Amino acid sequence: MSSYGLSARNTPSSRTPESGTVQIASEGRASRAVARALAVLIERLTVLDPDGKGVADGLSGLDPTNPHVLAVRDALRGVSARSREGALLCRVMDGLLVLEGVPVERAASDDLLTGTLLSRLTALGVGSLTIREGASPGELLTLGRLLAQSPRAIDMRSVQSSPRAVDVAAGDTPSTVRAVTFADETPRELLRTWSVLVTPLVRAAAPATSSGAAAIVLTRLAAAHTDDAATSAVAGLKEVLDDAERRGDAIVVEHIARACLLHMQSVGESGGRLALEATMRYLLRAPLLDLLATQLPHSTDRNVLVQLFARAGDFGVATLVQQLLTTDDALARRAFFDSIVAIDVGSSTIFDALHDPRWFVVRNAAALLGEMQVEYADDALILLLQHHDARIRIAIARALVRLRTVKAMHALHGMIDDEHAEVRRLSAAAFGIAGNVAAGGHRPPAARLSAAFEREADEDVALEMLAALGRLGSADAVQRLLRIALPPTPDITGAAAPEVRESSLRIAALDALVRARGTQMKPVVESLMNDPDVEVAAAAGAMRGAAGS
Repeated sequence: MSSYGLSARNTPSSRTPESGTVQIASEGRASRAVARALAVLIERLTVLDPDGKGVADGLSGLDPTNPHVLAVRDALRGVSARSREGALLCRVMDGLLVLEGVPVERAASDDLLTGTLLSRLTALGVGSLTIREGASPGELLTLGRLLAQSPRAIDMRSVQSSPRAVDVAAGDTPSTVRAVTFADETPRELLRTWSVLVTPLVRAAAPATSSGAAAIVLTRLAAAHTDDAATSAVAGLKEVLDDAERRGDAIVVEHIARACLLHMQSVGESGGRLALEATMRYLLRAPLLDLLATQLPHSTDRNVLVQLFARAGDFGVATLVQQLLTTDDALARRAFFDSIVAIDVGSSTIFDALHDPRWFVVRNAAALLGEMQVEYADDALILLLQHHDARIRIAIARALVRLRTVKAMHALHGMIDDEHAEVRRLSAAAFGIAGNVAAGGHRPPAARLSAAFEREADEDVALEMLAALGRLGSADAVQRLLRIALPPTPDITGAAAPEVRESSLRIAALDALVRARGTQMKPVVESLMNDPDVEVAAAAGAMRGAAGS
């Protein structure tokens, strides 16, 4: 099993703020491309009055011939295309936009669009923004509409009193468009979908303190410098914990657990260490762990509690999984989800949940296995690709995309004709993944994907298929893309030429060709610069540099 942490997997998590500051060799190029495309989408959405329509309404009810709507759709395709190539890891720090740990200079002339993004994030009080690679168009549109709103449209207090949930696609993990608060009224999230997380700027909260008997015993423990003194203090702590257990007081248990863990770090191997270890073992008793689990979603320092559950191993994971499967609160589910992934320990409880009759339990279990990159889970997940519930199939497909094993990719290829568009989109993406990084470079045949493209009625899925053909890069895939990008011509028999493809599909095919073959596509790009379709001609002109001028 992989032992990578959350930030290494670029998994959106409100408890992993450093996921937006990872330093990589590309110097933020992947994030910069997504950021610039997102800024274009925000600018074009602003014209459509997002405050009036609301975040969750998408583009429904708008005139499809409206040039502003057409411009938004074009921008959305651009963000989707850039998102296929990499994640956006973004933070706002000291008035600067920081992409993958690299600050974007204010004076950079080529960053006017990212400057627009910075101004929107600042105006809305956003501290971090994460977009996972391969985010769906629906999620990106939801994000764009949120960021295009004026600050008054998402006033914190009004949103808290009347939260609005957003499900951008059936089967998504819990999604929220609201300011999520702790007991100290610190907002946690502004938006969360499967692939997008937006968190506000927050000030570090002061550590919680306990009172009464717990405070007295904790003070004694902090002052203990010998084994005898620490043992005496710990005996008092156990009495307080027993009392809290009888009363069901999770807050007192949390305060003691946090204080003991922090004190253990300061003590090191000096006097009192053994007594503290005994306290840790006492806290790992099932009744106290259950109390701590109920407190975990409300904790202002969840990472400390996660350390304690990690000490409990599979039993700690099982406790959190049980909470995850039984709670009705979406935000609590997310807290348990993130904590389980952070511990990164496989538990049989998660596998057992795949057979639960409740669809959301299966969805959560599949998502966990995918996020934890439990590669040996591919067999169990693949069996569920034929489930009658589309929400489960979507969750399973997403988990398999995360695993990227040979068997996972092969199984996803077989879902290219699924009745649900999101499953087909993920299947198409798997063709592209297999052609690049999965299965040791194994390249599936393009014919199956090409045939599915001809039957595809959903534009987002069709665009994903064209991008996957470009990633495959085989001779067959390139020939198919050329037939889509170039204007049709009559064959030698004199039969009528096929109808011209839609502009968006031709542009996507050309983009895929340039990314697959680079300068070899220069003649094709130049020929399309004079195409009768003005949109295709403009796109070809914009791609001329990428193809080599």
